[in-house]
Amino acid sequence: MAKKQKGSLLGIVFLCLVLVGLVLVVVGMFVGQVAYTHLEGLKETVTENIGLFHEDWGKVIDLVVMKITYPSNTLGVIAFIVAAVGLLVLLCTGVLQTLLKKDGSILNIVRIIGVVLTVVGAVLILVSGITMANACYGDAKETLEKASITYAPGIGVWLGFVGGLVGGICGTLPLLKPFK
Repeated sequence: MAKKQKGSLLGIVFLCLVLVGLVLVVVGMFVGQVAYTHLEGLKETVTENIGLFHEDWGKVIDLVVMKITYPSNTLGVIAFIVAAVGLLVLLCTGVLQTLLKKDGSILNIVRIIGVVLTVVGAVLILVSGITMANACYGDAKETLEKASITYAPGIGVWLGFVGGLVGGICGTLPLLKPFK
């Protein structure tokens, strides 16, 4: 009897961690995807975030002499949606298996699909964030760095990546025999 309660308690903990992962992915989607650092005045360094749904995506922006085209944010949007769908699948199967005590090989297969979606989405979030940050430079990377203008993956990329990994790992653990 004590072993069943331990398994049920661990299942609830894993389910809560999957929920935390989903919250991190959703929050990451709406905060900065690219951190844009530049000098304001002569001494003050300012960092701004360019969000996934920011109006600057796809525009050409003039900076001094150069024109910079922001890259497409399509991969980032798809990556966040894939990770969120995977986490929702993990939440649904977790509720069915942990709280409603439903079990079966079909639910385990669906859970594995959710884990794969979540982890693939998390990796795509990281790849898209790095790609967007590097593509923001255009052809003028050296010139922009000399002018103290840099682009890097923003906090949203890291939140989405960590949320996807936490959710994927905590969605996988209930499938393993020691945690049942």
